[in-house]
Amino acid sequence: YNKAEIEQKIIEKYKSNFVLLYVGDTGIRRGLQTAIEATSVLKDKIPTIKLVIVGSNSSDIFLKQQVEDLNIKRYVDFEGWQNENLFPSYIMASSICISPLHRNLHHDTTYANKIFQYMSFAKPLLVSDATSQKNIVEKAQSGLIHKAENVDDFVEKALELYHVEVARIKFGENGKAFIENDFYWEKTSEKLIELYANLNE
Repeated sequence: YNKAEIEQKIIEKYKSNFVLLYVGDTGIRRGLQTAIEATSVLKDKIPTIKLVIVGSNSSDIFLKQQVEDLNIKRYVDFEGWQNENLFPSYIMASSICISPLHRNLHHDTTYANKIFQYMSFAKPLLVSDATSQKNIVEKAQSGLIHKAENVDDFVEKALELYHVEVARIKFGENGKAFIENDFYWEKTSEKLIELYANLNE
């Protein structure tokens, strides 16, 4: 991501919007129904809001129907699955990056790559309280946590970030610093290498 090439057309497309960005698989358990319903509320408080979803899943039909039912098509962009080389451009074009995962054993115990991609571009995060990502975001102080599947809490935290630009900037800086100084392979692999060395002994 240090060498990412930015597609200016994407930057231009969203330059006038306050973008909530989601990148990745869009299966129901990823929590996008929460973000979509929240957008139906946020549109009355953030005039330029745009929920941008980059990814796909067979369940997209339900998400698109939800957008239709809420009459918010102009506020939600389904970009479909894109070449991963374009992910950095979408991230750069965003204001807040989201990961509204549902709570379950898998999400509570694994990391979504997207949150590290988001942080590497100094973007503030809004993530659900799925344990693993909650712990990382709190440790890095890189964003806010909302209760999983809780629309009101998502709205509240999104508005908090919207109204306090200095907080967005600080969260972004913290996340980038965390990626550069703490959470990179050369460092995180040290304990694994030490483990193998001890096994050999």
